[in-house]
Amino acid sequence: MRKPHDPAPRPLTLGDLIAWSNGVSRLSAGARERTVPTVLSDSRMIKPGDVFVAIATDKNDGHRFVGAAFAAGAAAAIVDKRATVECAAGDRAKLIAVVDPLAAVQRAAARYRREVGCLIIGVTGSSGKTTTRHFIAAVLGSIIPVCETWSNWNNHLGVPLSLLRFKGDEWAGVVEMGANHPGEISVLSKIARPDIAVVTNIGYAHVGLFGTLSNTARAKFEILDGLNKKNGFLLANGDDARVVAEARRSGTRSVYFGCSRTCSVRPDRVRFDPDAGLDFEVDGHRFHLTARGRHFLYSALPAIYLGRRCGVPDEKIASALATMEPLDMRGAIEKKKKVEFIVDCYNANPSSMKIAVEQLAATAASHRRAAVVGDMLELGRYAPRLHRELGRLLVKNGVRKIVAVGEFAGEVAKGAVGADSGMKNGIAVVPTAAGAVAPLRAMVAPGDMVLVKGSRGVRLETVYENF
Repeated sequence: MRKPHDPAPRPLTLGDLIAWSNGVSRLSAGARERTVPTVLSDSRMIKPGDVFVAIATDKNDGHRFVGAAFAAGAAAAIVDKRATVECAAGDRAKLIAVVDPLAAVQRAAARYRREVGCLIIGVTGSSGKTTTRHFIAAVLGSIIPVCETWSNWNNHLGVPLSLLRFKGDEWAGVVEMGANHPGEISVLSKIARPDIAVVTNIGYAHVGLFGTLSNTARAKFEILDGLNKKNGFLLANGDDARVVAEARRSGTRSVYFGCSRTCSVRPDRVRFDPDAGLDFEVDGHRFHLTARGRHFLYSALPAIYLGRRCGVPDEKIASALATMEPLDMRGAIEKKKKVEFIVDCYNANPSSMKIAVEQLAATAASHRRAAVVGDMLELGRYAPRLHRELGRLLVKNGVRKIVAVGEFAGEVAKGAVGADSGMKNGIAVVPTAAGAVAPLRAMVAPGDMVLVKGSRGVRLETVYENF
């Protein structure tokens, strides 16, 4: 990591993008000196000075929006040299023609990462990646300049675009890496070249695409493929047996966080209050999380360890963690019409669903518990069984009113009724989120607490919005 007195490297310029992407452009020498605020693949987000990259997918072709990007003030556009691009004649000199726009931004991001030269912390896992990334960035950012993955940009395009958002004066970057197929995280790790790799857990997320949990574990540990070979290390969840086994198999120098005695980063005197949040100690120093859920501990522990390692005083770490709230649609507790909602519907898999149901049980305390649960997608042949297990899990945790949404809603109902035949009258099965509002209104009363949880494609946030 750079020393405080080291001069900041120069920021990203248009000339850098042209050179590092192996692009061809008629931009003038003066224009090439301009700093690039950010590189974006969505023309609707473009602001003056940004660079637009035209990405062609099965659903759409970004080359259709190059003109709109220039109209919004784009300084340049990275395009496929073989594509037909419609834009004003005066804007054609701003085109950067490349063989493959995606490969071009990946190449440019990898080079810029080397130029920036800051400490990079990579974060992956089946669930909790975004919250953990955000906690780490907040703690480090309390004393040093930090940049983190933008929004949910954690895939083959999002990671390079996030790196290209760095300003060039950061001392640390926290980069989230996600995938739903083998090989994807390996590519991202080789672009970001993390100095520290954080693995939150291994679960059934995308198991239908990975094939098996063993494949999932190997895919997540691809984050080690680009790890700093000289002094890089792994910071891993020591309470997750699959994580520990894969870490040992890799032979990578590892530090474990968690509650088991084998973990060197371990909390003591843990106390959870349904209203006030979580209190715990690490090595004698007290920390408090206002986020209402025991599972947030697993995002706080790596943040504490990394904060201390980077010289952040315990008081600063504690202050940063005390202000952390769940990110949008990731476990925030909202109140509407005197009913409390745990709005956790950004995404869902069996691991994150279990955490959310346990959060409901712990936080609801004496409240009546209800749940609106949507399909957990990309589970393949495991889907029917895992949705039945979800039904049983809900009943086990005292949920007496359930609205199940989607293709596998019937399996959730089977699991719930199988666990308690008295649940027959407490379950509604509906095909879409739009159909969940009416039965939920009929089921709940003021003072109840409702979990709203499902995969992104089910759009369960609309249930809360329309309640």
